[in-house]
Amino acid sequence: MVKALTDIYTTFKSIFTGMGITFRHLFTRSVTVQYPQQRDVLPERVRLKLHVNIDDCIGCRLCERACPVECIEIGTIKSTDDDDLGETSTGHKKRLWVDQFDIDMAKCCYCELCVHPCPTDCITMVEDYEYSAYDRNDLILSFSDMTPEQIEEAGRKLEEEEEAKRRKKEEAMLARKKKEEAKAAAGEAGGEKPAGGGTGEASKDSDAESSRGADASGSGDADSDAEKAARRAEREARRAARKAEREAKKKSED
Repeated sequence: MVKALTDIYTTFKSIFTGMGITFRHLFTRSVTVQYPQQRDVLPERVRLKLHVNIDDCIGCRLCERACPVECIEIGTIKSTDDDDLGETSTGHKKRLWVDQFDIDMAKCCYCELCVHPCPTDCITMVEDYEYSAYDRNDLILSFSDMTPEQIEEAGRKLEEEEEAKRRKKEEAMLARKKKEEAKAAAGEAGGEKPAGGGTGEASKDSDAESSRGADASGSGDADSDAEKAARRAEREARRAARKAEREAKKKSED
C-alpha cells in the first residue's frame, strides 16, 4: 500500500514538474536565429569536425587505435638514415613518413577519444559544422601532403637501405665463418685438439648453424618486403579509385 502511494506521488510530481517548465516557456517570446546571417555562439569544448596538422604528426597511430568506430586510417613509411624529417612544434623527432592520414567523417561518432592520446596535439576538433555532402566519399578527409612520386621515392630508398644492411650482415657472417675456419686450420697445423670433439665436427656444426641463421633471416626479410609491397599497392589502389570516382563525379556535374 505504501509503495503504491509512493509511486502515485512520484508520477504526479514528475508530470507537474514537466508541465511547469512547459507553461513557463509558453508565455515567453520565441526567438528565431536568422541563419546563416546570424549564428549562435558555440559552447565551449564543442565536438565537431576533426582537423589534423600533418606537420606535427609523427605517425605513432595512437589516434587510429583509440578510435572506437575505426574511421581513421594511417599509413607510414620508415625514413632512411640519410633522411632528416625534422621535429614537431612540441620537440618530438620525426622518424616516419606519413603517406596516408584519412578520416571518414561519415563514420565519426564525435567522441573525441582520438584527440587526447596524441603526443604532439596534431589532431583536434575545430568549430566547423558546415561540411555536408551528397556523396559519402566527399566526407573522407585526406591530410597527407605526400605526392605519389614522393611516396614511391621513400619506399624505394627504404628498400635499398634494407637490402644494403642485409648484404652487409651476410658479408659479416661470411667473414666470421672464414675467420673460424682459419683458426681451426691453424689449430690442426699446431696439433691442437679442441675440447669436446674434433675440429672438423665443430666446424661443421658451426657452418650448419650459420647457414640456418642466414636462411631464416633471408626468409623473414623476404616476407617483410612482400607484406610492405602489398600494403603499399593496396593504398595506391584505394587512392586511384577515389581519385577516379571524384573525376567521374566532376565530369557528370559539368
